Amino acid sequence: MSDITYINKDLLMEGFLESKDGQVVIAGQFKGNVVARSVIIESSAHYLGNINAEHLKVEGKVDGDITADLLEVSNSGVIDGKLKTNSLSVDTGAQISGNVGRISGSG
Repeated sequence: MSDITYINKDLLMEGFLESKDGQVVIAGQFKGNVVARSVIIESSAHYLGNINAEHLKVEGKVDGDITADLLEVSNSGVIDGKLKTNSLSVDTGAQISGNVGRISGSG
């Protein structure tokens, strides 16, 4: 079972957060960078910074660059930034502004 780091919707946090084997769930405001296995940006969240994750689900607002092997953007998700991913799922109603590219592979 993996560890979960939860940032409540009433919190405003700033800094660098790393959780190599865990999940990070952000419901509040976060300014900085996150590196984690799995990240969820909830619909109440506003994230300003860069995210590097194996799996990222965006339900809220993200301003920044994203690198995620699997990126899911829900119908309430808003992203403004550069996206690098190998797999992208975008629900109807989601908003994405920026460049989308593939993560460089060895082949």
